[in-house]
Amino acid sequence: MKKYSFPRVSGGFFGIFTLLLLAAVSIFSMHACSEPDEIGLGLIDRRAGFNSTDTLSILGFTGFSDPVPTHFGGQDMIGVMQDPVFGKVKASLFTQFRLTENNFSLGTSPVLDSLVISLEYSGTFYGQEETFQTLKVFELSEQIPDQDTLFSNMQVAYFPDPVAELLLRPAPTDSVLIDTVMFAPHFRVRLSDALGQKLIDANGTPAFENVPNFLEYFKGLYITVDDEIDGIGSIFNLSMFSFFTRLSLHYHEEGDTVAKRHDFPVTQFTQRINLFESFGYDDAHPMLRAQLFGEEPYVAGDSLLFLQSMGMLRANIHFPHISRLAETANVTINQARLIIPLAEAFEDDLFPPPNELILLRFDEDDKVQPIADMQFGDEYFGGLYDEGRKQYNFNITQHLQQVMDGKIPDKGLTVMVTRASENAGRVVLNGPGSAVRPMRLEIIYTVFN
Repeated sequence: MKKYSFPRVSGGFFGIFTLLLLAAVSIFSMHACSEPDEIGLGLIDRRAGFNSTDTLSILGFTGFSDPVPTHFGGQDMIGVMQDPVFGKVKASLFTQFRLTENNFSLGTSPVLDSLVISLEYSGTFYGQEETFQTLKVFELSEQIPDQDTLFSNMQVAYFPDPVAELLLRPAPTDSVLIDTVMFAPHFRVRLSDALGQKLIDANGTPAFENVPNFLEYFKGLYITVDDEIDGIGSIFNLSMFSFFTRLSLHYHEEGDTVAKRHDFPVTQFTQRINLFESFGYDDAHPMLRAQLFGEEPYVAGDSLLFLQSMGMLRANIHFPHISRLAETANVTINQARLIIPLAEAFEDDLFPPPNELILLRFDEDDKVQPIADMQFGDEYFGGLYDEGRKQYNFNITQHLQQVMDGKIPDKGLTVMVTRASENAGRVVLNGPGSAVRPMRLEIIYTVFN
């Protein structure tokens, strides 16, 4: 892990006189920026039994997250959004469709009427839903990889000419009236007759004999939106296994006027990739860009931290001197709570804070792993947004004890938005050096002589 100078110190931590002590690790002394090498060094020389106050730094910065698996759940996302803080972000979808049975037949002489894709909203969206977006659909020219995990940065080749283009005003909460009956919110797009005829021509051929043959013949669709929008825009969720998410072939038999329809659904066996793009954060907030691309991200991240789902951004947190506490005295941590307040100056009704965050640790290979406190359940561990206090709380008692005991490496923690592949949430948090309600670590511990 790259080393950085410590930008400032947190508040009083190691006053020892009684056996049970409360220490709140937070930011109160900004003047320490001028002497970063001395921060926390007093921990080494203090002797138990003396009244003393030592300092301990909390460091944090925003970093790029890892791509997320995108095909295990029943929801995917589509849309583009011009976020005033995080910049432009976009979600697109690569998806297959399935045969409903082997040795399928459309009849003796099917004639195309139309080919329509419908996609059902889940009711969830992020941003400004009424902004019009230009939806485009392309036929895939290669198959989606047949592998267990498909990540949010993967792409699949497609033919250059769209099979559909539509100016769409997303309406994820509006029911749809069809023949005097109200149905769940969804939208339908008519695809090109050329693609419809391709499916008609598959009738009576090996393409309809089984799923592998069909996927070789018709590999699927790429559903996306134009990058440019007039307004803020939104990213909206789709229910992929729902009734109205399907590819419908409308046809009739030659010489007959009876309309027929066959649906090619999306199922749990369908391979899908939700592609998420951030456009390099070219138009993001300057403090965010400084953390992502600057030379001293810990300094830039001292006041604000930026979290973004969809495998985009996470906040890395480090307590650089916590392990030294064990070298000073025989200490047992009774309780440790990490408190991360919302940066209220960035509150926006269009971009509500995520309902939940998750906290993980880094292992020896800098891979994220669960921390010990997670085993006691969500109520104990925390992570839910406290709307009244406008903050997130985590219990990390067991984790810090393991670090002090040398059972796990002291590589720091990372906080991310939960269910990152199924929501477009983001949030700005107060960093450990914020002048107002800073991130802090509250510890109750016992010293044994």
